[in-house]
Amino acid sequence: MKLKTAIDISSSLKFMIENLELQSNIGKQILLNLDFCNDKIELNREFEAILFMKNKIAENTKIVEDFNIKLYRIKDIRGSLNNLKGRNTLDDIELFEIKNFCILSEEIRKLCDLYRIHIFEIPHLQQVIDILDPEGNKVPTFYVYDAYSEELHKLRKKIKSLGKENIAEIEKLRFSAEQIEDTIRQSLSADLFVHVDKIITALEKIAKLDILLSKSIQTIEMNLCKPEITESITSYKSLINPQIDELLKFQNKKYQPIDIEIRKSPCLITGANMSGKTVLLKTVALAQYLAQFGFFIPAKEAKVCLVDKIMLCMDDKQNELKGLSSFAAEILEINNIIQESKNNSNVLVLIDELAKTTNPVEGSAIVNAVLEILDQQEIRSLITTHYSDIHYKTRRLRVKGLKEESAKINKDNINDYIDYSLIETEETEVPHEAIRIAEILGVDGEFISEIRKQLTTNSM
Repeated sequence: MKLKTAIDISSSLKFMIENLELQSNIGKQILLNLDFCNDKIELNREFEAILFMKNKIAENTKIVEDFNIKLYRIKDIRGSLNNLKGRNTLDDIELFEIKNFCILSEEIRKLCDLYRIHIFEIPHLQQVIDILDPEGNKVPTFYVYDAYSEELHKLRKKIKSLGKENIAEIEKLRFSAEQIEDTIRQSLSADLFVHVDKIITALEKIAKLDILLSKSIQTIEMNLCKPEITESITSYKSLINPQIDELLKFQNKKYQPIDIEIRKSPCLITGANMSGKTVLLKTVALAQYLAQFGFFIPAKEAKVCLVDKIMLCMDDKQNELKGLSSFAAEILEINNIIQESKNNSNVLVLIDELAKTTNPVEGSAIVNAVLEILDQQEIRSLITTHYSDIHYKTRRLRVKGLKEESAKINKDNINDYIDYSLIETEETEVPHEAIRIAEILGVDGEFISEIRKQLTTNSM
């Protein structure tokens, strides 16, 4: 999976990517084409690079400004380089793009030497600059200079000396000059072809430098932590969702960090409405995506088991599976998860309100069946539910939910009185707080009374 695909799935991941301070378009393009990685060595190498750059920035914040000034001017010249690699004759615009890039590349390489940043060994491109800058001016412009040909120089000089009355002769001289210019462009393109791989390498490494710098800045600004890759249990201490955190800050509210462990078995999560179960799953997905795309994580501590795939069932798929009911869409999604789990035990499964689209009797049976299959396959999975009739023996977590200071709670501050922390539980009964929440929100009193009456009748 590419990063650009993952951000279509996770709005929280999209938020993190959009908040990166990338300077170059080529950096953005290469970032979006990053692969979901399960190579421990490769990821640890990236984490160490981020940590190294973070420390460099802490030592001297001027690094950011100095590099960004150069990186901002880096253009995506892969089209010109592809033409060059195909042995085509480049035009003046393409020759200008390559010259301008090579000048900037040398300046960035020298900045790396200045600040002792040698994570990426950017190739020396002075030979390319010499080819495209025969006069040695180091000006980021290009045209076919007189210095390339004495004959061309003489023709241009003669054209300038002739008056307007010599139109025919001027046109003849210009034609000769253009033929020489074309020959020079062919020659320049042939000379540059020898260096094309070095230029491509420099472009890619500078793009990765841009990505690394932006990751490191984000790590500092968001106080992200370096993930530790483990083999058995994924665990997070004080994990947050920056997207939700920012939204709450605009509302003068605080985000409550979560501690959670994810083992090689299913875990059932219960809690009242508004208790943050959906946000929890989205945040766990975000953390896994971040780790395996080579980012630090919004937590105080993160230990992450690498997986081959994240499988989500968190939204109604009716719009995507056109013509199917909500239940049909959901059950096909669950079937896909079951089949993948049987074929590949190294997946992370996150299911929100499993079987919510059918009746409680059959819904409970579906939840019990899914838990059993995922347990047999030792699948790392978190499943939220409102059903009480779940008897399969599995690990259970409950969101604590509403606090006891009921007299202080109203519809404007209700979120301040919800404890989103998770506690281990063996209870099969899910929390019953719907009526209490309805009362706090100011729902019609007669309606509340009727609900209580129905509950009393049904319990007899």
